[in-house]
Amino acid sequence: MRPLVLILLFFLSAGPVRAMDAPGMAVLPVADAKGGRDLALSLWYPAHGGSAQVVGGNAVFLGQKAAPGAAAGEGPFPLVLLSHGGVRSSPDSGAWLAAALAGSGHIVVEVNAPRPTSARAGADEIWRRPQDLARALAAVLGDPQWARRIDRSRISAVGFALGGTAALVASGRRIDPDAFRRSCTDMTGPDCGWYAAGGIALETLDRAPLERAYRIPGLSAVVAIAPEYPDVVANEGEASTVPSLVIALGANGEAEARLAPLAGHDGTARLVTLAKAGPFDAFPLCAPAGAKILSEDGGDPALCGTAPQARGDIHAEIADRIRAFLAQTVK
Repeated sequence: MRPLVLILLFFLSAGPVRAMDAPGMAVLPVADAKGGRDLALSLWYPAHGGSAQVVGGNAVFLGQKAAPGAAAGEGPFPLVLLSHGGVRSSPDSGAWLAAALAGSGHIVVEVNAPRPTSARAGADEIWRRPQDLARALAAVLGDPQWARRIDRSRISAVGFALGGTAALVASGRRIDPDAFRRSCTDMTGPDCGWYAAGGIALETLDRAPLERAYRIPGLSAVVAIAPEYPDVVANEGEASTVPSLVIALGANGEAEARLAPLAGHDGTARLVTLAKAGPFDAFPLCAPAGAKILSEDGGDPALCGTAPQARGDIHAEIADRIRAFLAQTVK
């Protein structure tokens, strides 16, 4: 395993971030030995000193305060594997959550994979994302600098949107190939318009990778924030022993009804609803021109439909809910 390479992120954003002590931040590249899907792991961790700056972010979303290369605490710390956002999310979209959890004593590994360059590649993300989580865990546990700082009895997976689906699959839930292949027949899936424009019919996808198990042994808990395709991963599979928290964003009866089967009936999974949140409020705070840029580029300006202060408050509640849940799930 190659040693950790510290890389500063150079994309400074304009605008304020929520006040907090800056966690440390580093990047661990993970190459695919077969020349396929390389990953870039952003590690957020409890740190000492360092020079704080705003890292990440882009023209639409604000960055997050961090101290790249700051000295890490000795730990051992609980580890969170973070898979954030949908098929076409920008790298480090979950930096706000990673920083919040690092500030409360976790090492957080946000998994950044290459953005799909086509609708055909995007259709494979439902099974590639949990596979990426497993590769990320192996890389961090194989790096001497970080392995000794990790409490191996407290390793969890957290995700939003498609990342939430990945976390559930990593806990042992199985993808239902037929349900996924049918998910665009009525054009209600999250990316069906994109697939259709790209000439991709989910009904024609190869069943083999969808049928595989992607369970990550040793997970102590999983959190899924507004997971996509809940009906595709509703079956328990091997997940009954892994405590799970499903967070619904917004008191939308239809959305809550779709997520309800994920909670199950065995007491290991539960559903909570953040009534004041909107469906996009696990994305970062938006830059002042974010909504306008999305509109001009053919995106959905609703991603920036929540005022910064309100979204910041929702972020704080999400982080608090996750901290409390993870604290209860020590092996």
